[in-house]
Amino acid sequence: MADILNIGTSALLSLQQAINTTGHNIANVNTDGYSRQRVDLDTLTPQLSGGNYVGSGVTVDSVQRIYDQFLVSEVRSRTSSASGYDTLYSLSSRLDGLLGDSAVGLAPALGEFFSAMQDVANNPGSLPERQVLLGQAQVLADRFHYLDSNLRSIGEEINARIEGSVGEINTLATNIASLNDQIVSATARAGGSPPNDLLDARDQQINQLAELIGVNTVAQSDGAINVMIGNGQALVVGSHAEAFQTFNDPYDSTQTLVGITGPGGNVFDITRFLSGGGLGAALDFREQVLDPAINQLGVVAVGLSSTFNQQHQLGIDLEGDAGGDFFTPLTAVVSQSPNNTGSSVVNATIADATLLSGDDYRLRYDGSQWALSNLSSGVIQTGAGPFVVDGLTISVSGLPANGDSFLIQPTRQAASQFDVALTRAEDFAAASPLRGQEVLSNVGSADISGLVVTDAAALPLATDVTLTFNSDAFGVGIPGFDVVGIAGGPLAYDPVAESAGKTFSLGGFEFTLSGVPRAGDELVIENNANGTGDNSNALMMASLQNNKQLYGGTSSYQEAYANIVADVAVKTRQAESSLSTEQVLLGQAVSARESVSGVNLDEEAANLIRFQQAYQAAAQIIAVSDQLFQTLLNATSR
Repeated sequence: MADILNIGTSALLSLQQAINTTGHNIANVNTDGYSRQRVDLDTLTPQLSGGNYVGSGVTVDSVQRIYDQFLVSEVRSRTSSASGYDTLYSLSSRLDGLLGDSAVGLAPALGEFFSAMQDVANNPGSLPERQVLLGQAQVLADRFHYLDSNLRSIGEEINARIEGSVGEINTLATNIASLNDQIVSATARAGGSPPNDLLDARDQQINQLAELIGVNTVAQSDGAINVMIGNGQALVVGSHAEAFQTFNDPYDSTQTLVGITGPGGNVFDITRFLSGGGLGAALDFREQVLDPAINQLGVVAVGLSSTFNQQHQLGIDLEGDAGGDFFTPLTAVVSQSPNNTGSSVVNATIADATLLSGDDYRLRYDGSQWALSNLSSGVIQTGAGPFVVDGLTISVSGLPANGDSFLIQPTRQAASQFDVALTRAEDFAAASPLRGQEVLSNVGSADISGLVVTDAAALPLATDVTLTFNSDAFGVGIPGFDVVGIAGGPLAYDPVAESAGKTFSLGGFEFTLSGVPRAGDELVIENNANGTGDNSNALMMASLQNNKQLYGGTSSYQEAYANIVADVAVKTRQAESSLSTEQVLLGQAVSARESVSGVNLDEEAANLIRFQQAYQAAAQIIAVSDQLFQTLLNATSR
């Protein structure tokens, strides 16, 4: 009787555990991260009776999570990628909308400014048109400031995202380390049986961590999991969680970096090693989209300010004075590391704004020489300096110490510093300081045109420059123009072959001679006194709108700005496409995991009925055992 009773009891207890587990599955059907559990039954050790082994019942061998590590890792990886592309698309689309907006973008302001410039060229002596030009110049400056301010606001949001993400990462790391400790203890107490619900809770914490940063995990033999992020930086090792922290970039206090405290309390920058998830995407957006956009906008600002000023300085204003700066001259920003111990001073001068690339540079002393690195291309120049690169001249003075370094940003602050230097409409230099004309007594068709000043240093002319045609200027039968009033003559000119026009350069100005002169015909170049109606320099400045001035003569102002908009738009479209793809892949990965680990109510209902019926049958075994025992008692009591 005892054997039957034990068998029935073991069945009741085992099936009760199966029913409990099934109920637990049903109860957690809507619990995020829950993996369904299954009771594995095993026969008890049979007993030897009468030369035969007789079964002794059933026992619960284990309660297992239905779990596929590959599918879980796939979901974790896709979660990190989808979260990253979602962040990247969200930020990029905002930047794209800002730069490409027809109302607040730079392109409309540039167009209106040059339209006002053309109005002055059409009526150079009129003060109202000049006042409108100054007003449009200020609108253009305000537009640069507006865009720069909004770009930097996005940068501040990135900093807030970084700080928030680091705080969440530290909290999750602490939770995972605590769960590791609980899992190891619970596993040891259960003789090696894993605590399934704690394992699910830990997986859920790791999945949440994957939304913030790329995650890799390594399981330990005791049940704990080590978590690495980025490029292998340990975040959780057993029950110990590393604490990350944020700090300001020592070169640029407007940017937040991520660090880890090392021996001695020193903070080591690990920002460049972090990737994946929302945090990695925010860092990538700042490095690959936002900072380049700010720099390229700065290229337009520096290029416009420099080239416009150069042309303005070659003209004269309504009062006959040489033109000064129309826009405020812009300079490169040099920042030194707070760890520098030497006395070196670095000066970066924008020598040619048309060659600026929009890249930043780091200058570092290695104990024997300086190394200048382009932070975008990685190209390095070494030596004692000065260095000439991409329109910059970088010079070094003072005594350096090993490890001293400087960050050079030629255009990072340019858009915020862009401003109008001219305050009086009368000071706008619309006229050319020189004019050329033919003497009325000429009998030939000689003509002088295209008079362009290239260097105002030699102006005004000390005396008029007279060009006199001489059929034998270079010897018998070799014609040209004799020059009086300036060095550089005579000028070779053959009316037969060159009457369509030939350009010459003398003492800081250029001009074109054309036509068929007669011997003795004269052309005169003189100071443009009382040239209030002259629009020569205004036309030159208006032509800058379409001239390919920037990036080594490959882009106009509008084209350079359009390239910024196009680059951001392309990256936004790529992020959108990648996000769409990753969301589909994430959905598929989640479905695949749920098909294995998810709770199916129909299946659980069927299991519940099956275990219920088995439980009822086991109860009958107890009842039969009782009946047999009572029969024996009744038989022996007579």
